[in-house]
Amino acid sequence: MTFTAVKPSDASPFGSPIHENSEAEVRALITKAQEQAHTLATLSPLKSAALLRLIAEEIESERTQLITSACAETALPEGRIGGEITRTTVQFKLFADLVETGRHLRVVIDKADANYSPAPRPDIRRQNQPLGVVAIFAASNFPLAFSVAGGDSASAIASGNAVVAKAHPSHPNTCAIIEGAVKSALTKAGLSTDLFAIVQGTNPQITHWLAGDARIQAVGFTGSEAVGRILLDICAKREVPIPVYAEMGSLNPVFVTRSAIAERSDELAKGLVDSALLGSGQFCTKPGLIFIPENETQFLSQISAHLATLQVGPLLSSAIASRYSAAIVELSQKTSVQVLSAQTTENGFGVTPTIFVTDRATAQSTPGLLEEHFGPTTVVITANENDYVEIASELPGQLTATIHGSASDSYAALLAILAQKAGRVIWNAFPTGVAVTEAMQHGGQWPASSTHTTSVGIDAIYRFMRPVSYQSFAQEVLPPALQDANPWKIEQRIN
Repeated sequence: MTFTAVKPSDASPFGSPIHENSEAEVRALITKAQEQAHTLATLSPLKSAALLRLIAEEIESERTQLITSACAETALPEGRIGGEITRTTVQFKLFADLVETGRHLRVVIDKADANYSPAPRPDIRRQNQPLGVVAIFAASNFPLAFSVAGGDSASAIASGNAVVAKAHPSHPNTCAIIEGAVKSALTKAGLSTDLFAIVQGTNPQITHWLAGDARIQAVGFTGSEAVGRILLDICAKREVPIPVYAEMGSLNPVFVTRSAIAERSDELAKGLVDSALLGSGQFCTKPGLIFIPENETQFLSQISAHLATLQVGPLLSSAIASRYSAAIVELSQKTSVQVLSAQTTENGFGVTPTIFVTDRATAQSTPGLLEEHFGPTTVVITANENDYVEIASELPGQLTATIHGSASDSYAALLAILAQKAGRVIWNAFPTGVAVTEAMQHGGQWPASSTHTTSVGIDAIYRFMRPVSYQSFAQEVLPPALQDANPWKIEQRIN
């Protein structure tokens, strides 16, 4: 069987037909990855870092082809795609810098001590080790940064795991180019190309074949809660359950104080609308709920006026556009809900950006208003500012939570609640845009994420490793990182 990519700009086919992998082919790719996984797991820190830098170089060498393919398959602008290519290569380079030091192994050595209290201590040495073969599921909305060689794959490879990645059918040609780049890097490093493979297809069973295979040791996923729950269910019901590191989206609530509006209402109104519509509203960090004080009619007028001037690009797929449009039509028919609209994009998978305005009581009693809708929309809820803490306490887990206020505001109680709900709390900025840095936490409480880990930044590497202690072994038997001679010259915490 084959399938063909579709251009969101005009719904026309793009590229040659792509072979859809069968179950036997998926199993064979996993077998080959498992057979070679040990070669990656035993690389020295210097060789691992060199591989990661090679991957970055090979991806960069395909920049022109990637821009052409990804722009056609997603209708995202060239600047956005170019930025994603850079972000992808930067991720690999950051992991290379970490891996080169060996710090990710977190080596701890406690030497034998006959006088240790409360009892004599044997020689115990611990390090982090890779899991084996990891399955990665590409996201629809980031054809590079969260796709087959995005942050999940980069962190899995950096930690020494072989990867079998499910390409997203919305950008299959882009995924194939990336696969070629990674395989080229593996060849140049003297390693088997079987250590990285992608699976192509639209058959939902591919997800089950990949995540349910007993040789897959962990799953990385960025996407919808619905698919995230499917993966969690598959992996929990396996004979040997495995972890699923799923980032499943978020409402990313924003709380705006009256003093913030008084200080910078026009700037704030434009910033909130622009953030909600960035990337046609297809960011997992899009502000999906915006709480403002009651009776701020002028501020709402500024939001409406700015929105009316805007138009966004088409959505990523026909299915996404259909779900979005159906949700907008349904919500627009609700009573006590004001509907604000932007300009409609007519061609391809175009839609109408829409903002809904209502009060807290209506939002609480109206199905759909407190749910994430993938696309250029958000819900503005008017409420008593004194109720913000109570409102925040009622929200489910989030990737981000934002406060827009002024120096005169007392927001400590609100911040305390939001820090319990979200992985990243933000002051006087907008949640869209996730910096690739060590301090970044991209992951939150359920249902935003399935675990408390991060999928962005170098700490993402620890999802795909496990600590192992070695007790009382001879030096020549120990892994290099645990030997007293320390041949890799890495950091060892001793006694």
